[in-house]
Amino acid sequence: VQVMVAQADVTDANAVNEVLTQVKESMPPLRGIVHAAGIVDDGVLLQLDRERFNRVLAPKLDGAWNLHTLTRDLPLDHFILFSSVTVLLGSAGQGNYVAGNAFLDALAHHRRVQGQPALSLNWGPWSEVGMAAVDANRGERLASRGLASITPEQGTIALAQVLQQDAAQVGIMPFDLEQWCQFYPSAAKSALFSQLHKETVADETQEQTGGIQEALLAEQSGRRRRSLFETYLRDQVAQVIRLAAAKIPVDKPLNSLGLDSLMTLELRNRLEASLGLNLPATMTWNYPTIAALAPYLADKMGIPLETTDSKTDNSMKQPGSQEDDKDLTLKTQLEDVSEDEMETLLTEELAAIDDLLKGI
Repeated sequence: VQVMVAQADVTDANAVNEVLTQVKESMPPLRGIVHAAGIVDDGVLLQLDRERFNRVLAPKLDGAWNLHTLTRDLPLDHFILFSSVTVLLGSAGQGNYVAGNAFLDALAHHRRVQGQPALSLNWGPWSEVGMAAVDANRGERLASRGLASITPEQGTIALAQVLQQDAAQVGIMPFDLEQWCQFYPSAAKSALFSQLHKETVADETQEQTGGIQEALLAEQSGRRRRSLFETYLRDQVAQVIRLAAAKIPVDKPLNSLGLDSLMTLELRNRLEASLGLNLPATMTWNYPTIAALAPYLADKMGIPLETTDSKTDNSMKQPGSQEDDKDLTLKTQLEDVSEDEMETLLTEELAAIDDLLKGI
């Protein structure tokens, strides 16, 4: 076996052409190409400027296109593109990465139409190697949602198997659809999953909600009922932020414990699935602590909880005061705001802050 190692920027067509020339002059005929280049720069769309978006697109879009155009006249046996399962499942905060991999999938189909070999592989996360392996917590989080990691041995075997078939695009991942839909209830309604999802989401939700609701209703003491529900919520938060439940105080704001915007949506999805409720995206904004969240959720389920005494609060805000009415109106308005409307409000607020800073 003859091996040649060459370092080049795959986004630079001249650099790629130079490597291909070296291969042609010093190696046997080139029979296959594997494009596995990629980087990540995660962030919600409002935070992604053109530079950050293009930085992630370049290795996928420019790199794959350079390999395509510079080798399309060669009699290749294989043209393999390492895409990502994020194209199939979606991935919050990775709009740029998903777009780049979607291009790889489209390129594979384009080459097939042209009569050229191509195979795009929508890989799930790998263990030991790859981007997901760099962040151990990310791999654990995905596994808890139903998307387990692929070992290098499993990946090698899977690659050998898919090379024997004729599809232009194949998704490869250890995937528990039922578990995934528990975290992302809306996923079961997608065109892809509707063909795979055999049981109704309603049946699953009934099974999930029965446990905690029955336990709360069986508890006669309101104080113990509240304690039981707060313990349940601490466990749910702990699974999202990857922190021991015992280290989560019920009266401490969740964002101070590391609950960011993406985790907030994950927590909302978990509670929607486990409690059978429709919850607003602003839930943890209006109810930032577990102590505040518990009675809100219990009320939506129609289960009364004993409320904690707060002499300080009562001395500062008397029932029926203007301050009480203002807070109640604001909370009601925020609960009715859709995710799109909330995004617009945040954009306007950020723009106002930016204008203010420019005037300083």
